[in-house]
Amino acid sequence: MKIKEFCGRHKKSIIITVISVVVVLAIAGGAVYYFLLRDTGGGDVSFASMGGTSMGAENGSMVSLDLSNAVTASGVTSVGMTQETWEVENLANILYVEEVYISSGDQVSEGDLVLKLTEDSVEEARETLETVLREAELAYRTGVIEYEQSLITAEYDRDLALMNGEYAQTTYDNTVANLTSSVERAQEALDEAQEQIAEYEELIASGDYYAYYQVGELKALYDDNRSLLTQLVDELGVDWSQVTGGGGGMSGASSDAVMVCQELYSVLEQNEKDYEEALANYEDAVANAELNLQSLQLSLNSLKEELAQAQENYETQVLQAQLTYESTLASAERAESDYETAVEAAESEYESLLDDYEDAQENLELFESTVGDSYYYAQSSGSVLSLMLRADQYLSSDSVIFIYSNTEEMTVTVSVDQADIASVSVGESVYVQSSESGLYSGTVTSINPVSNSSSRASVTYEVTVTLSGDVQNLSTNETVSVIFGIDMTEMGGAADGTEAADGTEAANGAKAADGTETAEETGEGEQQ
Repeated sequence: MKIKEFCGRHKKSIIITVISVVVVLAIAGGAVYYFLLRDTGGGDVSFASMGGTSMGAENGSMVSLDLSNAVTASGVTSVGMTQETWEVENLANILYVEEVYISSGDQVSEGDLVLKLTEDSVEEARETLETVLREAELAYRTGVIEYEQSLITAEYDRDLALMNGEYAQTTYDNTVANLTSSVERAQEALDEAQEQIAEYEELIASGDYYAYYQVGELKALYDDNRSLLTQLVDELGVDWSQVTGGGGGMSGASSDAVMVCQELYSVLEQNEKDYEEALANYEDAVANAELNLQSLQLSLNSLKEELAQAQENYETQVLQAQLTYESTLASAERAESDYETAVEAAESEYESLLDDYEDAQENLELFESTVGDSYYYAQSSGSVLSLMLRADQYLSSDSVIFIYSNTEEMTVTVSVDQADIASVSVGESVYVQSSESGLYSGTVTSINPVSNSSSRASVTYEVTVTLSGDVQNLSTNETVSVIFGIDMTEMGGAADGTEAADGTEAANGAKAADGTETAEETGEGEQQ
């Protein structure tokens, strides 16, 4: 983490002070450059006219560039500053600082002892991180199984959707056929009941049952035979008691006459019996017919309701079947994409668990490598600018331990006018011209989106450039010029000590931006 980020998080007053100094120096440098540039009349401007030495020049010639489309601003160099941060993450425990071995202003090297922590607090933190690792490992192993299951389920769902799509039409047709059959059965039951009602009503009203059981015929036969027997008994002078077998006195009739009358009476008795049986059957049949008719009439409303319900089911369920049919086809069409989505989700979950597991491993390894023996050692070399921890304080995740200067990094912050800021972008390659040590290459590393200008008439924005290569010849707080918008091919190798745009070698008597020596330093300049 750079000091500017630290100041923004922890020391707002420091960053405000630094910004104020940079702005003042930038304005001063910009004014100097403005007058120098004005004297050239614009157009092709040599770096010598900006206070620099001639670049890549044999016999003292200068590299000349078209700066008509370039943006130039001046600023002051500053040495890089780095925060030494304890980067162990997700640790709820805090470590107790027992002793500190460095002070502000000390020069430290990588591996130097910085502070000592109590063994108890280190052990507690270790146990916590080991627990986190075990839980992450368990979650990961469980996730592996769930991942495999998810793949199987996704494949099954895809195949099922495709199969359903193939049979969607058949399923729809079967559903419609079943619904149609239900309506037809309900209609048939109603029609049959109505037909039976009509038949019973007709049977009861028409007297068909009376004729069917021959009630009238049997009664007429009985009446006729009784009349004949009565007439015969009278003619023969036979006593009725003799005919019916009831005994009684003897009449004047012969025994043969009595026997004939008795035989005829037996026939008459059978005629009466047949008539009474037929009459009883007729009455039972009429009673049953009326009962059945009544039952059918009572069931008629129910059958009508069943038909209406079947028709309603047909209308609603056919519509639902149509929607299901279309949905099934749509599911079949997107089955492959749904499968891929499910697989991606499963892979994402799996990778997240794997990342958590690996992070927990790395976190524990980082803990052991930094404070595993209860001591913390410097991770880099530099001059201590500010010590953030003292004895009897606590070290926790993301704690800043101390801030030190980084002489291997050099930055320059310049103010760019509002009219030009749109042409500048983070990551853009630029050139930095020093009047003392020549030309360097650099990269735009940040652009402050908030203007630092108090005047509405002149709005500027801070742009920070980090120089690359060997910057040992540059001095801290040196005023330099930053040139934006120049095609790198225009410079040839002027900034790295190889060849300039005109093919000559750089001869500015300093190291180029990548640390190679220029022609003058190697002695080649004198030979040329």
